[in-house]
Amino acid sequence: MKHIITLIIFLFTCNTMFAQALYRAYPSDVLGTERNIKVLKPRNYVENPEKTYPLIIVLDGDYLFEPVAGNVDYLSYWDQIPESFVLGINQRKSRYDETSIDRESGLPMPQSAEFMDFIMEVVATMKDEYRIAPFTVIVGKDITANLATYFLMRKKVPFEAYLNIDPDYSNLITENLTNKISQLEGYKYYYVATPEKASLTDDMFTKSVDSLLKGRKNIHLKYDKIEGVDKYGLGAHAIPRGLNYIFEEYKLIDEDALVNTAVASDMAATGKEIKDKDAATALEKLLEKYKFIKEVYGIDMRVRLVDIVTVAEYLIDNKKYDELIDVAGLASREYPEKLYGPFIEGIGYEGIGRPARALRAYNAAYALDPAVGITKDDVLDKVEMLQEKK
Repeated sequence: MKHIITLIIFLFTCNTMFAQALYRAYPSDVLGTERNIKVLKPRNYVENPEKTYPLIIVLDGDYLFEPVAGNVDYLSYWDQIPESFVLGINQRKSRYDETSIDRESGLPMPQSAEFMDFIMEVVATMKDEYRIAPFTVIVGKDITANLATYFLMRKKVPFEAYLNIDPDYSNLITENLTNKISQLEGYKYYYVATPEKASLTDDMFTKSVDSLLKGRKNIHLKYDKIEGVDKYGLGAHAIPRGLNYIFEEYKLIDEDALVNTAVASDMAATGKEIKDKDAATALEKLLEKYKFIKEVYGIDMRVRLVDIVTVAEYLIDNKKYDELIDVAGLASREYPEKLYGPFIEGIGYEGIGRPARALRAYNAAYALDPAVGITKDDVLDKVEMLQEKK
């Protein structure tokens, strides 16, 4: 029954997604012919003329485009990953020619190298035609995953993230991949998924890789052996897991991050030694998250109200009213038309014993728009309660 419900949700998502997908023949100067490509535009692209969006390139687009695009559309709807462009390149009749590797040199054959140049041509065109953020993901399966990995061997690595599904790595990749990854500059994400059965990939991602990447905070590598699936069912599990891994820092802030902040604060109070980053307030943690989103994913966005609410509720539960007042200031700056900022400011001033200042905040809130389930009646209740105490 669980699998049937999952299938229904997936089909519904794909139905919605198809309405947004563009199918076009792309005239390539590199190949000297037209190639069929598919493009999924973000749902809210038109409504956000200043916003930029990551680009996800999907090889084997004749069968991988729909599951990738469906997952991107679904996960971005719930704000687990950013809205993104998805571009699929059809290879049904050409994938073996376009992924062939010279056995002696270990390098892509001429037609494969030409196809790699075509991929870069399409990426450049997308950046010319649309508002593309400086964060690009490439997705491939078995031999196309192998070819995608060869972009790491270029002097200027053109992709920020790689999602490899059951890759069929060539000898050159097997011998050089982990060393090459350890030398990368800037933030890079490398996700590899295989079935749980033993494979040659196991030998590449051993504990020695952990020591190789130790201290390299910019490199994110995950080898995911997924239980209970074969090579055909692997993609259905690997795609959402890989996307979630790559865009982990984009997700809405969770309780764990704030609990860790509380633990650090408790350690500071008892005089225990802690690192500066661990002593950050909840607000600092939140602002650091959005700084990361801008610098790494290339997305300049205002702090989501739901994140502000999560932080504020945590601070209220833990009676951290001084910090709550600071969060209220952020809420008022980001959402000046909404009553939420002044409302939680009032709660903060109540908490530190300044009822007159709290009353001023509630009066300011009453003039603004309701938000997150808080109405003007709720504000009046607070005002009346304070007036009665006075």
